[in-house]
Amino acid sequence: MGWTDSHLHQFVFQRQSLSDPRSRVGRKVADENRTKLGELIGTAGAKLLYEYDFGDGWQHELLLEEVLLGDESFQQICVAGKRCCPPEDCGGPQGFAELLKALQNANDPSHEQVCAWLGDFVPESFSADETNRRLRRRRKH
Repeated sequence: MGWTDSHLHQFVFQRQSLSDPRSRVGRKVADENRTKLGELIGTAGAKLLYEYDFGDGWQHELLLEEVLLGDESFQQICVAGKRCCPPEDCGGPQGFAELLKALQNANDPSHEQVCAWLGDFVPESFSADETNRRLRRRRKH
């Protein structure tokens, strides 16, 4: 996503929760660092919920659309996307919608404050190339 991983989060699949064990989200939470997503969802149509920043309430449903069989040289790539990552602490989906509205309307009372906070934030920007650079860096760790 591009967030800084500075908030509590969890993955949920069929009543099983995975999170960073240091977060102490719950007692029966598996260590997300010891589980690959492919171990949880491996068949087309399988869904996984990703929750980020419980206070803001970001929820993302990940759907495995197709399983491609590849050899060891197979690499993950991003082929398309839409919009950049919402900024941290913007108030979740509702707060982000209000932020975009204020950003686009120079007459909005909070327009200047939002512009000052966001700096050069361009909501419609997205780069598959940049996403793929990030994916390659993560694979090296």
